[in-house]
Amino acid sequence: MAENDASGERLKAAIEDLYRTFSRYPADDHFAGCPHCITDADHALLHSQPLRELQPRELSKYAFKAMSTWGSDDDFRHFLPRIFELLAFDDGAGDWTDPEIAFGKLSYGDWRAWPDEEQKSITGFFHALWSNVLDHFPHAFDVDSCLCCIGQAVDDVSDYLGAWDIAKSLPAARHFASFMEDEPFDRSSEGTSLAGVWWQDRQKPAEQVAQWLRDPARRAEVQQALDVFGKNPEDAKVLSNALDQLGALN
Repeated sequence: MAENDASGERLKAAIEDLYRTFSRYPADDHFAGCPHCITDADHALLHSQPLRELQPRELSKYAFKAMSTWGSDDDFRHFLPRIFELLAFDDGAGDWTDPEIAFGKLSYGDWRAWPDEEQKSITGFFHALWSNVLDHFPHAFDVDSCLCCIGQAVDDVSDYLGAWDIAKSLPAARHFASFMEDEPFDRSSEGTSLAGVWWQDRQKPAEQVAQWLRDPARRAEVQQALDVFGKNPEDAKVLSNALDQLGALN
């Protein structure tokens, strides 16, 4: 983390808040799991290190099967801070889990019915992560993946889109260009929608993103970013491409 990295410090503080908030949930040495797919060795691996020292190897299977075939929502809440901490800094690098599945576990566990303090801690983490991603380009967590992950857990992503001021900084602008390049779109007579597989069951936040992209204000922001940051040929190229791609949306 760079010196005086304010958003990085906020992210670290948000992760510490997750650990504090969810410390009330202990981890049993052996909790219920599908007898056909969860073995004693899996349990032993998951409990082979203290929580803060668990690595992707120990958490990979659990992050995929939590609550659905392994353990309860209380068990998941014990491991949640470490899973999110690892994802915040490597976006599931090494293919140890699909981050969208890990974030989607919150919806599966009905986290909006959890105590207010827990909801507040998770929301604080989301905003800190999003801010940190937008402040750094490139980032270990791709912006399209990060937004989609948050969209797996919340129905309203308007606050996150509102925080994405494309012309505010070069990292924010480059992230937008990357988003336009990487995100698949479905263009039809009814308008452009997000075609990424992880958005298909999250129609409300997906439509919010599509409407945000179609808003003429996005073109104005990208044009402003191009005017400010376009002195570098590479930046000018990717921002010009983003402007063209926006123009193709309907």
